[in-house]
Amino acid sequence: MFFFKSKNKRSNNSKLKILSGYNFRYRNIGKESEKTIIRYADHFNFDYEIDKRNSFERHFYWLKIKMLIENLEEGTHEYYFWLDADSFICRYENILNHVDKSKDICIHNQFFKSKHKTKILNVDYLTWGPNVGVILVKNTKWSLNFFKNVWSKKKYLNHYWPDNAAVMDEIGFKSEISKLTDNRPSKKTLSKFYFLSGLWNSMPNKNFDNPKNNEISNFYFNPIIIHLAGVRRRDRINFIKKHKHLFLK
Repeated sequence: MFFFKSKNKRSNNSKLKILSGYNFRYRNIGKESEKTIIRYADHFNFDYEIDKRNSFERHFYWLKIKMLIENLEEGTHEYYFWLDADSFICRYENILNHVDKSKDICIHNQFFKSKHKTKILNVDYLTWGPNVGVILVKNTKWSLNFFKNVWSKKKYLNHYWPDNAAVMDEIGFKSEISKLTDNRPSKKTLSKFYFLSGLWNSMPNKNFDNPKNNEISNFYFNPIIIHLAGVRRRDRINFIKKHKHLFLK
Protein backbone atom coordinates (compact mmCIF):
# COMPACT_ATOMS: atom_id res chain seq x y z
CA MET A 1 0.00 0.00 0.00
CA PHE A 2 1.20 3.51 -0.81
CA PHE A 3 0.88 5.73 2.24
CA PHE A 4 1.10 9.50 2.52
CA LYS A 5 4.67 10.63 2.56
CA SER A 6 6.07 14.12 2.42
CA LYS A 7 9.79 14.40 1.83
CA ASN A 8 11.35 17.59 3.13
CA LYS A 9 14.75 19.17 3.35
CA ARG A 10 15.30 21.97 5.84
CA SER A 11 18.27 24.29 5.63
CA ASN A 12 19.19 27.71 6.95
CA ASN A 13 18.44 29.23 3.56
CA SER A 14 15.04 30.94 3.63
CA LYS A 15 15.44 32.24 0.07
CA LEU A 16 13.59 29.54 -1.87
CA LYS A 17 11.69 26.31 -1.33
CA ILE A 18 10.90 23.88 -4.15
CA LEU A 19 7.49 22.21 -4.11
CA SER A 20 6.36 19.13 -6.01
CA GLY A 21 4.24 16.03 -5.59
CA TYR A 22 3.06 12.82 -7.18
CA ASN A 23 0.97 9.79 -6.34
CA PHE A 24 1.49 6.04 -6.73
CA ARG A 25 0.19 6.06 -10.29
CA TYR A 26 2.95 8.42 -11.40
CA ARG A 27 5.74 7.03 -9.23
CA ASN A 28 7.90 5.85 -12.17
CA ILE A 29 7.90 9.37 -13.58
CA GLY A 30 7.85 11.32 -10.32
CA LYS A 31 10.86 9.56 -8.83
CA GLU A 32 13.00 10.67 -11.80
CA SER A 33 11.79 14.26 -11.40
CA GLU A 34 12.44 14.04 -7.67
CA LYS A 35 16.08 13.06 -8.25
CA THR A 36 16.70 16.21 -10.29
CA ILE A 37 14.90 18.40 -7.74
CA ILE A 38 17.06 17.08 -4.89
CA ARG A 39 20.26 17.57 -6.88
CA TYR A 40 19.24 21.11 -7.79
CA ALA A 41 18.18 21.95 -4.23
CA ASP A 42 21.39 20.54 -2.75
CA HIS A 43 23.51 22.49 -5.25
CA PHE A 44 21.95 25.85 -4.28
CA ASN A 45 21.15 24.91 -0.67
CA PHE A 46 17.42 25.37 -1.25
CA ASP A 47 14.71 23.65 0.75
CA TYR A 48 12.25 21.31 -0.88
CA GLU A 49 9.00 19.50 -0.13
CA ILE A 50 7.81 16.60 -2.27
CA ASP A 51 4.34 15.44 -1.31
CA LYS A 52 3.64 11.79 -2.12
CA ARG A 53 0.08 11.08 -1.14
CA ASN A 54 -2.16 8.59 -2.91
CA SER A 55 -5.39 10.53 -2.55
CA PHE A 56 -6.39 14.15 -2.67
CA GLU A 57 -9.68 16.00 -2.26
CA ARG A 58 -9.70 17.11 -5.91
CA HIS A 59 -8.05 16.05 -9.15
CA PHE A 60 -4.38 15.59 -8.25
CA TYR A 61 -3.42 18.52 -10.50
CA TRP A 62 -4.90 20.83 -7.87
CA LEU A 63 -2.30 19.74 -5.31
CA LYS A 64 0.03 22.51 -6.50
CA ILE A 65 -2.55 25.18 -5.69
CA LYS A 66 -3.15 23.77 -2.19
CA MET A 67 0.58 23.44 -1.46
CA LEU A 68 1.29 26.97 -2.67
CA ILE A 69 -1.51 28.38 -0.47
CA GLU A 70 -0.31 26.45 2.59
CA ASN A 71 3.30 27.47 2.12
CA LEU A 72 2.43 31.11 1.45
CA GLU A 73 0.36 31.12 4.64
CA GLU A 74 3.28 29.61 6.55
CA GLY A 75 5.56 32.20 4.97
CA THR A 76 8.93 30.69 5.83
CA HIS A 77 10.61 31.49 2.49
CA GLU A 78 10.90 34.44 0.14
CA TYR A 79 10.02 32.31 -2.90
CA TYR A 80 8.23 29.04 -3.64
CA PHE A 81 9.11 27.16 -6.83
CA TRP A 82 6.53 24.63 -7.98
CA LEU A 83 7.59 21.89 -10.42
CA ASP A 84 5.20 19.29 -11.83
CA ALA A 85 6.28 15.69 -11.30
CA ASP A 86 6.82 15.26 -15.04
CA SER A 87 9.38 18.07 -15.18
CA PHE A 88 13.11 17.40 -15.09
CA ILE A 89 15.85 19.90 -14.30
CA CYS A 90 18.72 19.74 -16.78
CA ARG A 91 21.10 22.57 -15.82
CA TYR A 92 22.30 24.27 -12.65
CA GLU A 93 20.87 27.72 -13.30
CA ASN A 94 19.61 29.64 -10.27
CA ILE A 95 16.14 30.80 -11.26
CA LEU A 96 16.41 33.79 -8.91
CA ASN A 97 19.10 35.17 -11.23
CA HIS A 98 16.77 35.01 -14.24
CA VAL A 99 13.63 36.83 -13.10
CA ASP A 100 12.37 40.30 -12.26
CA LYS A 101 12.23 40.22 -8.46
CA SER A 102 9.70 43.05 -8.36
CA LYS A 103 7.07 40.64 -9.77
CA ASP A 104 4.88 38.35 -7.70
CA ILE A 105 4.51 35.35 -10.02
CA CYS A 106 6.85 34.06 -12.73
CA ILE A 107 5.40 31.67 -15.30
CA HIS A 108 5.86 30.63 -18.94
CA ASN A 109 3.35 31.28 -21.72
CA GLN A 110 3.12 28.42 -24.21
CA PHE A 111 1.83 28.55 -27.78
CA PHE A 112 -0.80 26.17 -29.11
CA LYS A 113 -3.43 25.85 -31.78
CA SER A 114 -6.62 27.48 -30.64
CA LYS A 115 -9.80 25.49 -30.14
CA HIS A 116 -11.52 28.25 -32.11
CA LYS A 117 -11.64 27.57 -35.84
CA THR A 118 -11.24 30.04 -38.68
CA LYS A 119 -13.37 30.06 -41.83
CA ILE A 120 -10.28 29.85 -44.00
CA LEU A 121 -9.08 26.46 -45.23
CA ASN A 122 -5.73 25.36 -43.72
CA VAL A 123 -5.52 28.46 -41.52
CA ASP A 124 -5.65 28.12 -37.73
CA TYR A 125 -5.62 30.57 -34.88
CA LEU A 126 -2.45 30.46 -32.81
CA THR A 127 -2.91 31.48 -29.20
CA TRP A 128 -0.93 31.41 -25.99
CA GLY A 129 -1.56 30.92 -22.33
CA PRO A 130 0.31 30.23 -19.09
CA ASN A 131 1.44 26.70 -18.33
CA VAL A 132 1.31 26.05 -14.59
CA GLY A 133 3.76 23.14 -14.54
CA VAL A 134 6.60 25.47 -13.58
CA ILE A 135 5.78 28.46 -11.34
CA LEU A 136 7.96 30.72 -9.21
CA VAL A 137 5.91 32.55 -6.58
CA LYS A 138 7.06 35.42 -4.40
CA ASN A 139 5.86 35.38 -0.81
CA THR A 140 3.41 38.30 -0.92
CA LYS A 141 -0.20 38.90 0.14
CA TRP A 142 -1.07 39.42 -3.51
CA SER A 143 0.26 35.97 -4.43
CA LEU A 144 -1.64 34.34 -1.59
CA ASN A 145 -4.90 36.02 -2.59
CA PHE A 146 -4.31 35.08 -6.22
CA PHE A 147 -4.02 31.37 -5.46
CA LYS A 148 -6.92 31.46 -3.00
CA ASN A 149 -9.05 32.90 -5.81
CA VAL A 150 -7.80 30.15 -8.14
CA TRP A 151 -8.72 27.48 -5.56
CA SER A 152 -12.24 28.92 -5.26
CA LYS A 153 -12.98 28.45 -8.99
CA LYS A 154 -14.84 25.17 -8.60
CA LYS A 155 -16.40 25.41 -12.06
CA TYR A 156 -13.09 24.06 -13.37
CA LEU A 157 -13.00 20.96 -11.17
CA ASN A 158 -13.96 18.76 -14.15
CA HIS A 159 -12.33 20.85 -16.86
CA TYR A 160 -9.77 19.10 -19.09
CA TRP A 161 -7.24 21.72 -17.86
CA PRO A 162 -8.52 21.85 -14.25
CA ASP A 163 -5.98 23.95 -12.32
CA ASN A 164 -4.50 25.51 -15.46
CA ALA A 165 -7.91 26.76 -16.60
CA ALA A 166 -8.55 28.29 -13.18
CA VAL A 167 -5.22 30.15 -13.33
CA MET A 168 -5.94 31.34 -16.88
CA ASP A 169 -9.32 32.62 -15.72
CA GLU A 170 -7.85 34.47 -12.75
CA ILE A 171 -5.21 36.16 -14.92
CA GLY A 172 -7.69 36.96 -17.68
CA PHE A 173 -6.31 34.75 -20.46
CA LYS A 174 -9.77 33.38 -21.22
CA SER A 175 -9.78 32.80 -24.99
CA GLU A 176 -9.31 29.02 -24.69
CA ILE A 177 -11.76 28.58 -21.82
CA SER A 178 -14.38 30.97 -23.17
CA LYS A 179 -14.65 33.24 -26.24
CA LEU A 180 -11.80 34.89 -28.11
CA THR A 181 -13.20 38.28 -27.16
CA ASP A 182 -12.94 37.39 -23.45
CA ASN A 183 -9.14 37.39 -23.59
CA ARG A 184 -8.66 40.65 -21.70
CA PRO A 185 -6.27 40.45 -18.73
CA SER A 186 -6.08 43.73 -16.87
CA LYS A 187 -2.89 45.80 -16.89
CA LYS A 188 -2.91 45.72 -13.10
CA THR A 189 -2.90 41.91 -13.04
CA LEU A 190 -0.30 41.59 -15.79
CA SER A 191 1.96 44.00 -13.91
CA LYS A 192 2.32 41.32 -11.21
CA PHE A 193 3.66 38.72 -13.65
CA TYR A 194 7.03 37.98 -15.16
CA PHE A 195 6.94 35.62 -18.13
CA LEU A 196 9.74 33.06 -18.04
CA SER A 197 11.78 32.05 -21.04
CA GLY A 198 10.77 28.73 -22.55
CA LEU A 199 14.12 27.37 -21.38
CA TRP A 200 12.48 27.06 -17.95
CA ASN A 201 9.50 25.09 -19.26
CA SER A 202 10.59 23.35 -22.45
CA MET A 203 7.79 21.07 -23.63
CA PRO A 204 8.20 18.37 -26.29
CA ASN A 205 5.20 17.74 -28.50
CA LYS A 206 2.74 15.16 -27.23
CA ASN A 207 3.69 12.86 -30.12
CA PHE A 208 7.37 13.79 -30.18
CA ASP A 209 8.43 10.53 -31.89
CA ASN A 210 5.86 10.77 -34.70
CA PRO A 211 7.43 12.16 -37.92
CA LYS A 212 3.97 13.23 -39.09
CA ASN A 213 3.43 15.31 -35.97
CA ASN A 214 2.02 18.74 -36.81
CA GLU A 215 1.69 20.10 -33.29
CA ILE A 216 3.05 23.49 -32.31
CA SER A 217 6.47 22.96 -30.76
CA ASN A 218 7.22 24.44 -27.34
CA PHE A 219 10.58 22.69 -27.01
CA TYR A 220 13.70 24.84 -26.58
CA PHE A 221 17.28 23.92 -27.40
CA ASN A 222 19.53 23.30 -24.37
CA PRO A 223 16.65 23.56 -21.87
CA ILE A 224 16.98 24.25 -18.17
CA ILE A 225 13.79 22.32 -17.42
CA ILE A 226 12.08 19.75 -19.64
CA HIS A 227 8.37 19.40 -18.92
CA LEU A 228 6.41 16.52 -20.47
CA ALA A 229 3.08 18.34 -20.32
CA GLY A 230 0.17 16.51 -21.92
CA VAL A 231 2.32 13.53 -22.93
CA ARG A 232 0.81 10.09 -22.32
CA ARG A 233 2.24 8.28 -19.30
CA ARG A 234 3.69 5.47 -21.44
CA ASP A 235 5.37 8.00 -23.73
CA ARG A 236 6.73 9.92 -20.73
CA ILE A 237 8.46 6.76 -19.53
CA ASN A 238 9.85 6.16 -23.03
CA PHE A 239 11.11 9.75 -23.17
CA ILE A 240 12.89 9.32 -19.84
CA LYS A 241 14.58 6.14 -21.05
CA LYS A 242 15.79 7.79 -24.26
CA HIS A 243 16.75 11.21 -22.95
CA LYS A 244 17.64 10.75 -19.30
CA HIS A 245 21.19 11.80 -20.14
CA LEU A 246 19.88 15.36 -20.41
CA PHE A 247 18.82 15.45 -16.75
CA LEU A 248 20.97 16.63 -13.85
CA LYS A 249 23.53 14.09 -12.76
